[in-house]
Amino acid sequence: MAEDQYTMIKRRQQIEADYFANLSKDDVLSSISSIDITTIDLCNRDCVFCPRHDPKVYPNRNLYMTAEGAALIGAKIATLNYTGTIAISGFGENLLNPEIIGIIHELRKANPNAYIEANTNGDPLDLDMFRALRDNGLDMLNINVYDGPEQVDTFDAMLEQAQGYRYRIHYDPADYGIIFNNRSGLIDWIPSEPKDVAGSPCYMPFYKMMIDWNGDVLFCANDWGRERIVGNLFQQSIADVWMSKEMQKVRMRLSKGNRNFSPCKTCNVKGTLVGEPSFNLLMEHYNANRSNR
Repeated sequence: MAEDQYTMIKRRQQIEADYFANLSKDDVLSSISSIDITTIDLCNRDCVFCPRHDPKVYPNRNLYMTAEGAALIGAKIATLNYTGTIAISGFGENLLNPEIIGIIHELRKANPNAYIEANTNGDPLDLDMFRALRDNGLDMLNINVYDGPEQVDTFDAMLEQAQGYRYRIHYDPADYGIIFNNRSGLIDWIPSEPKDVAGSPCYMPFYKMMIDWNGDVLFCANDWGRERIVGNLFQQSIADVWMSKEMQKVRMRLSKGNRNFSPCKTCNVKGTLVGEPSFNLLMEHYNANRSNR
């Protein structure tokens, strides 16, 4: 199975629709439909559409989450009775993390009903690792194909065409199979500019929680510069971080299309392709609290 930027967005929209259709409760923390986790701040590639293409802008650092840290985060997520997506994604090549199998194991043990997926460039992958990831609870491995179509045959042969992986095609320079994202301004050659989305709302901080390798929570998954750290899940609860005053301040600005603050003012992400149900849920909460004062 292969997908491009269009089929990926459609899939995410369907996952979101299914998530909200099956919710048994309607509280503000239900707005978290996706949790992204960076498990390592290191990558072996330097793709032109990634800030790591320039080590002066984004240097590699061999800093990574441990299985023990994942157990702490998994326990915090479990307080939500979470049925959304946990994406092992973020700012590095997660299969380079020496504890990645343990991380998947701990997240799955704590959250049996979550959908857990992971992204990889496939370079560190072999059949034994794939089987270990699946055996420890990974639902889907997203393999980003960067070098050419011949890689698909190579991976199919390696993985014996098993279940539980799909391809994202990123080797065509025409569009690299992605909706171009300037990583909150860290990439300067992307054709779409921040002015193209100025004045429009963004739903990203309404539905997606971004957790870094050290437990830090960033206000947005596109904050590659780590400019706005709103909490730390090794030390705080999900509720305290997600419903913090800082997150509310950012959300209220973005709800009105105000992107005139860093790093949003240099970001070119449209931000409304996914997340509207979460946006509506949180705005109803904020408006209700304001009217009750």
